[in-house]
Amino acid sequence: MTYPRRAPRAELPTRVEAVHDVTASMRQIDLVGPDVPRLRLHPGAHLVVLVPTATAKARRVYSIWRHTPAESRLSLRIAVHDGGGPGCDWARRAAPGDRVTVEPPRSKITVVDAAAFHLFAGDETGAVPLLAMRAALRTGARPVIGVFECAGPQDEMPGRDGVPPLPWVHRGTASAVASRVLQHAVHDLAIPSAGTGAAYIAGESETCRLIQRTLIEHHGFPRRAVHVQPQWTAGRPGFGAG
Repeated sequence: MTYPRRAPRAELPTRVEAVHDVTASMRQIDLVGPDVPRLRLHPGAHLVVLVPTATAKARRVYSIWRHTPAESRLSLRIAVHDGGGPGCDWARRAAPGDRVTVEPPRSKITVVDAAAFHLFAGDETGAVPLLAMRAALRTGARPVIGVFECAGPQDEMPGRDGVPPLPWVHRGTASAVASRVLQHAVHDLAIPSAGTGAAYIAGESETCRLIQRTLIEHHGFPRRAVHVQPQWTAGRPGFGAG
């Protein structure tokens, strides 16, 4: 049996406009390009970057922090860590003027406008799309609760200007994989009693599963109301790039 060949993905040329460190482990890279103003994306979207390597290019997925069509700008926030692969190497070395190719944005989760309340939970990688989604909520429209996790205070990522913060918990030297620290924090959240809310989870894949189970089994969320976006998984570089 023969299968139809997948259509080639569009590739968009961009240029690094600016780079700065948001936290001790999070770097923001602003990209500009002629196709950026025409992109259509939902808050929480991500895209594939074709990062340069010594011999070719590697596909890596990064969440979009901000899309500014009027300035032809896409802002990515990228976690950098010791022992990282070509994606971390690129994020550390990226400098204004560098050329890089990206693919059009994709969305797996985004804000459910009709929800009675909104719950956000994730690690520092998941905080990028989740805080972008939170900033897109209409001010004061519905209650917002949640919690984020990182190694320590130096890794707490600020949200958008004017958006009230959500609490952070710290795992210290414990593993970010299947994090019980974040699971316990979600278990202890006070959930609004009126209406059905929407929960948004992003981060390490095993941690996402633990939190999803806690929300369904302990807090009584319907499964369809829990929206999950795994950002990474141990031992699988390029996870989610397709």
